[in-house]
Amino acid sequence: MVSRRTFIAAAATAGLTAAGTSPLWSPALTSRASAATASLPISLQNNSGSGTVYAYISGSDSSGWPGFVRTDGHFQRLPSPSSVLTPTADYAIPLGASGSAPTTFTLQDYVIGGRVWFSVGKKIQFFVNPPGGSGGVPGLVQPGFTSSDPNWLTNWTFCEFTYNSANLYANISYVDMVALPVSMASTGSAGAQSVSPLPNGALGSIASGLRAQHTADGAPWDQLVATDSSGAALRILAPAHSPTDFGSYWNSYLDQVWSYYQTHTLTVDGQGSIGSYSGTVSGGVLTFAGLNTNGVPFTKPSAVDIFGCASGPLYNSGGDARGAVAARLAAALNRSSLLVSGGSSQPNGVTPSQYYQGATTNHYARLVHQYATIGYAFPYDDVGPTGAAPVDGHLQDGAPTSWTISLGAGAGTGTGTTPPPGGGGTGAYGTIQAEAFSAQSGSQTESCTDSGGGQDVGYLSNGDWLKYSGVDFGPASPGQFVARLASGAASGVSGAIQVRLDSTSGPKIAEIDFGNNGGWQNWQSVPANITASATGVHDLYLVFAGSTSDFVNVNWFTFTH
Repeated sequence: MVSRRTFIAAAATAGLTAAGTSPLWSPALTSRASAATASLPISLQNNSGSGTVYAYISGSDSSGWPGFVRTDGHFQRLPSPSSVLTPTADYAIPLGASGSAPTTFTLQDYVIGGRVWFSVGKKIQFFVNPPGGSGGVPGLVQPGFTSSDPNWLTNWTFCEFTYNSANLYANISYVDMVALPVSMASTGSAGAQSVSPLPNGALGSIASGLRAQHTADGAPWDQLVATDSSGAALRILAPAHSPTDFGSYWNSYLDQVWSYYQTHTLTVDGQGSIGSYSGTVSGGVLTFAGLNTNGVPFTKPSAVDIFGCASGPLYNSGGDARGAVAARLAAALNRSSLLVSGGSSQPNGVTPSQYYQGATTNHYARLVHQYATIGYAFPYDDVGPTGAAPVDGHLQDGAPTSWTISLGAGAGTGTGTTPPPGGGGTGAYGTIQAEAFSAQSGSQTESCTDSGGGQDVGYLSNGDWLKYSGVDFGPASPGQFVARLASGAASGVSGAIQVRLDSTSGPKIAEIDFGNNGGWQNWQSVPANITASATGVHDLYLVFAGSTSDFVNVNWFTFTH
């Protein structure tokens, strides 16, 4: 499956796209791609912390025939098989140990709709299907998103790219999943560019956040977390690939939206040359004056339609006005921004700080943007107010002279010779949201007015605790614990927040004593020195002791060296 961003990368060379549109393959691109000679130095770097890493480069040639890039830099077409699901030859590129010199070669053929894959510990299994008819091309079967896939327990990830005579376009996307971090960098006529990886610990934090969201609303967010045999997170699927149907999850929100726009006008700016369209709901259909919907009316979409942005009323018919309106409706629904202040003007009337504030929203996208610095979280995440900073992680160069792709930090964030904490757990040195606990006793979550909004954890008193699984401290112990706290407890009421490892009675590494500081939403950051060493990966517990009355709320915490 090639995601929307690769198609955009291909068509962008012919000047066919605008934000929030989904172009089809461009015939003009094929002829342009054969007009010049390819020559792009590539470096594949292992900065993962693992000693066994394989890379693959897959894609299609300018005719659309699938294949892999060999280490001599040439594109190898796949043979057309006689039976379905025929294993491909082994095109794995073994990489050196973490932090060692990269594997380098010069790419000498253009590759369209490509992916650079990495796997840790074992190789990826690729398959090929025969052409569907006379004159057709075979189909490359890539790792999928169901537990029946032979690569399900393999730890793999990828980035996407297109390289042709017009440019190199490469991007990191979370439209399909969040997995092992990839970074990249390029040089060329556009200068030095880089794309940062998923931050250390973000995979575990997003997993914890989705599990907490399932606890809060009962929706199958926890089912998006795919784990290995030991229970560690391998990857997190986007809800479009959920193994469990979200069913009626969006129904109540959609009822509110459709009811509101029966008596209010929704204006959608298609941006670029598309123009604006205004509409209201009548007879269960959202109708925009002057917009040709190509026989697909804007009725209430299903959960599948919203998360996938490609079916039902959110079907995108390409680079026309209906497609532009559908893309912006899809983005507004995923962000639950149609009923917020300014929501009747999409997308320009709403700021990014207003996204994902509703109880019913795309919590996968919310958490991706909370923990990842860049990267699409759903297909039309590029939709935004005119002039807003892009959220995608891409680089583009019309005359590239080098391209480096790293598993882990490195290409986009310096040399990366020191491997990040391993294990795929929650990084101790990132911000850990209090509500992202994996287990708890005695607490309740509530709306938070601190910067960033979201939820905090409150109603905490003696004997209560919060557990955070798999917190990775790395090889060196932190120096401080810092927590974001608030309290409106009665005068004289106070207690202790104890930080313990592996159990509620395990080694105590820090403690904060806290009482009334002016209100239950009067937030302040409170540090405490680390009093015992903490290295490696541990389950971390916040244990509350002292007052039998509620004495503190917690928004987030972190550790520092």
